[in-house]
This record gives sequence, C-alpha cells and structure tokens, in this order.
Amino acid sequence: MPSISQSIKQSIISKLDTLPVTVLTLPSMPELISGEKHYSDVKEIEIEDLLGREIIPPRVDLMSKNITAKNILISGAGGSIGSELCRQVLKQSPTKLILFELSEFNLYQIEKELAEIKKQLNLNTIIYPILGSVQDKNLLDEIMVTFSIQTVYHAAAYKHVPLVEYNVIEGVKNNIIGTLNIVTAAIDADIETFVLISTDKAVRPTNIMGATKRLAEMILQALSAQLNQKKNYYKYGQIWKRFRFKWLGCSFVQTTD
Repeated sequence: MPSISQSIKQSIISKLDTLPVTVLTLPSMPELISGEKHYSDVKEIEIEDLLGREIIPPRVDLMSKNITAKNILISGAGGSIGSELCRQVLKQSPTKLILFELSEFNLYQIEKELAEIKKQLNLNTIIYPILGSVQDKNLLDEIMVTFSIQTVYHAAAYKHVPLVEYNVIEGVKNNIIGTLNIVTAAIDADIETFVLISTDKAVRPTNIMGATKRLAEMILQALSAQLNQKKNYYKYGQIWKRFRFKWLGCSFVQTTD
C-alpha cells in the first residue's frame, strides 16, 4: 500500500513486528501506470517507512548553493556517513570532488561507485580519491591549496561508541585533534563554507565518543569568527546509521550513531 500516509504505514508495521513474516511494499500507482515498475517489483521496508511522519524532501536550491560548480572536500568519504554525502554531493554537479579517506579499501569502493554514478548522470565533475588522515595537518593544508577548496564537509571521525571507549587516545586524536587540523587548514585557505557532521551523542555526552564530538563542535564554535563571515560555517547532523530489524529476520536493532 504505497499510497497510505507514513503514520498509517508505521502503525501497520508495528502491528506486524511480533509476527514471523517478511514485510514488503508494492510500487506506487504512478510507477505502475508509467510502466517503470510492475506488480512483481515488491521491495523491503525502507528506514524512511519508520519515521512516523511524511518525508521532508531536501531543498535543491539550498543544497546546490555551496556545491554546484564548486570544489568540494569530503573527509571520511568512505565511511557510512561520508559515502552518502559523496553520493548526494556528486548529484549537485560540483567542479571537483575530493574524497579524503584513511581506509584504502573504503576509498576504492566509494570512488568506484561514484565513477559509475558520474557516468550514468553524464556529469563533468572531476573526482580525486586522496588517501590520508585528518591528523596530518600538512597534507590538509596542501589539499586545500592545490584543489582550491571552497566547501568542506567534515565527516571523518570514529563514531562507534564501544570501540572509542576502548581506544580513548585514538578517539581524541582523530575526533578532536583531527577536527582542529581541518578547521585551521580551512581558515588558512580562506574557504567559503565548512560543515561539521556531528551526532546527537554530543548533546550532554555520556560516553567518550560523544564527548569528543562535543569538543569538535566547540572547536568550530571557537574558531568560527576566523572564517569568512559571509557564510554559514557549521551544522550539526543527527545521523541514523546501520539498522537491523527484527521484522526483517534479525534479532536486534543496532544504532551506534
């Protein structure tokens, strides 16, 4: 029943939660009429179906303002959050898209995927996959200048709560010192826009990961006056990450960020 409201859909899903069944949805009527989809093209429930409200579509004019025809740097480009940012940013047709990532495998995967998206959409964006860490200030300085970066999306961070609890020093170095490095590099390069991807765990933090992200926010607040005053410099994001649903055959729901 693709045409029902989100609230009704959520109510139905909650009633089926305890049953040993797989929940699927049919294509919408416009998709069926246009021939784009068929009745056999059923799909599993998406995370959007659980919001309990109608989806608020992004405003393309706001998204494109700091992306289209600009040089964009995304740190943590191969992560769960950074990779989705890369997909959305690429669709806004930037001039250059710099993928900055510590993991060679993750960088390879997202660069390969974006190359395919670029081909499908016939985009002229130049994609640069750069291996490196936000703990390397000299490398960040070089990237900002070499590629004439205009907008930075800083998503590089250790976000898994239990792992950061076990690796406090690395969490501090990456989430706090790394943020300080990339913000100061952006200041030195006089970029136009800086966006920090944070977490709801930074609000009254009760764990090490949340505390490091709160300090990252405070660093950006403290240094925002040194950035170009004509732009907005930071935004705090609350990101829903990996979910496993009982009604999809799994035994638990995992939400680490």
